Amino acid sequence: MKIKTTIVILLVLFTASMASGQKFKAKVAPDFTLKDINGNNVTLSESYGEGPIYISFWATWCKPCKEELKIMGPIYEKYKDQGFRIFAINTEGPKAMGKIKSFAKSSGWNFDILIDPDGEVFRRKYKGFAMPFTVMTDNTGKVIFSVVGFKPGDEAHIEELILQQLAESSEDTEDKSETEE
Repeated sequence: MKIKTTIVILLVLFTASMASGQKFKAKVAPDFTLKDINGNNVTLSESYGEGPIYISFWATWCKPCKEELKIMGPIYEKYKDQGFRIFAINTEGPKAMGKIKSFAKSSGWNFDILIDPDGEVFRRKYKGFAMPFTVMTDNTGKVIFSVVGFKPGDEAHIEELILQQLAESSEDTEDKSETEE
């Protein structure tokens, strides 16, 4: 009995430490090409340029995942015209496509919903082990934020990062136009 209790306690402590801010170690987000829910190919590196990209790995059975994307939806709407993008990458595979599409539609999500059919991007490229798993890049693909887990209130920090990146993107655009003149 003591061994089971000890194992449970260690597992809880490990999970809590990982969820409280385990950082993704890559300097540049690994590139990928995935299909969106409409069958179109989306390549991460082709999406760089205007603003930050928020990549969230999620599943319809994951309550914190759904809460995260519900909260991020209005933030996306607020900043999408300035170049902010969200790639919500579902990891349930092609058999869940109908469920994923109807769930995204009923949730009113207007950001990109991508499908990682075999978990290759989540597990192998991003070393994901729990969801939600989030990575945010600047407009060049450099990772500026990553975390496992989500709790209401986290969006305040995320929105600060978005604003910071949008301001930097705006400055870069101004600098380029000045040197071209």
